[in-house]
Amino acid sequence: MTPSRQAHLDSLRGIAALIVVIVHYLAAFYPHTVFGIGGNYQQHTRWESITFFPPFGLLTSGHFAVCLFFILSGYVLSYSYLGEPRRTQNLLAAIIKRPIRLGGLVWVSIIVGSLFWYSGLFYNGPVSNLTSSQPWFSHFWAGSFNPSSFFVDLATSSFSKGNAYNPPLWTIKLELYGSMMVYLFLLLFGQSKYRLLIAIILLLVFKDSLYQGFWIGLIIADIIKNYTHRISLELSNTTYCLLFILFFYFSSYPHYANQEFIKSTIYSFLPDDQGFGGGYPMLSAVLIFVLIASNNKIKGYLSLPVFQFFGHISYGLYTMHLLIIGSFSSWLFLRLNTLLGYNISFIIAISIGFPIIVLAAYMSTKYVDNPSIRLANYIENKINRIHTALLIKNLYNTKKFITKRST
Repeated sequence: MTPSRQAHLDSLRGIAALIVVIVHYLAAFYPHTVFGIGGNYQQHTRWESITFFPPFGLLTSGHFAVCLFFILSGYVLSYSYLGEPRRTQNLLAAIIKRPIRLGGLVWVSIIVGSLFWYSGLFYNGPVSNLTSSQPWFSHFWAGSFNPSSFFVDLATSSFSKGNAYNPPLWTIKLELYGSMMVYLFLLLFGQSKYRLLIAIILLLVFKDSLYQGFWIGLIIADIIKNYTHRISLELSNTTYCLLFILFFYFSSYPHYANQEFIKSTIYSFLPDDQGFGGGYPMLSAVLIFVLIASNNKIKGYLSLPVFQFFGHISYGLYTMHLLIIGSFSSWLFLRLNTLLGYNISFIIAISIGFPIIVLAAYMSTKYVDNPSIRLANYIENKINRIHTALLIKNLYNTKKFITKRST
């Protein structure tokens, strides 16, 4: 079964997107849960400290979710090519279609963000004054909207500058570049018997960046596809329990807090992971990916319809959520805060805002992302047809030449 048909992978991507949504809600309204002490961040309630203990820290582990996205991409993009006969045509088509597949929601979310910004519909600035989410929430959409810069950025730099209009898009740039690196690797080394060694070397080369996630995913894909006949992925129940404990511990690591604050938590004895790619969140992403890949029961749970639904809309969920948090949820919180108080206002804001985010994700998936996928597939099919036609023509000309020579 190819990874694209493995339901649990889509569900895992959906869960990661949900974690990002939760992290950004908490970072905007209860910044202490994410950043600890630092900047202008303040603790509003006593319960906020619970996020610095496993497993509750998983709710604020946005960096873990991003690392998981990249591992999933490296795995899915490479699985069907590793160790197979060279398919240069398919890989070249995949390189061409990748920006189109990713670009639909990038462009639409940039346009939506720019319209909100131009219309003054973002209320993150006033909210950050109340919630003390500074500098994180306050620096988005700061200053006046510049129409001329917007049109230039939309036309020429959507992937590199799109995060100015929709902040989460910074990861989509990495997704695009990482995908290209994976495809180029497959073109050059996908059939090489030394490809695993080369991938490990590249992992070490990129150890200081999040691109390491793509190489980890590719390495895992190669091992699962081509080496599981030599090694067993079966783990004992005790091993599973120990690995899950390690996963919850490392996934709850307060990656966004400063080192001074981390020294006051249960993670004080761990070495600083700053500057080392994904750090402990990347380690936890590897752990959960391997645990799920080696356990059919967990795969079954992840194949439930509710997880599949969020997996299906995960890209829309990721690209649209912060636009709604910064606009509608922030506006509603401001309106309610003077009447109902801080905590009740947040509960109402997230209770109404989250369904709106899900609806926006569903609509953007249906009317933007799915058409983008169809367009990308159409272009790929066109390239394949042109290649096939040229191949047939060359064969015909060769046969005609040989026949002429023989006569």
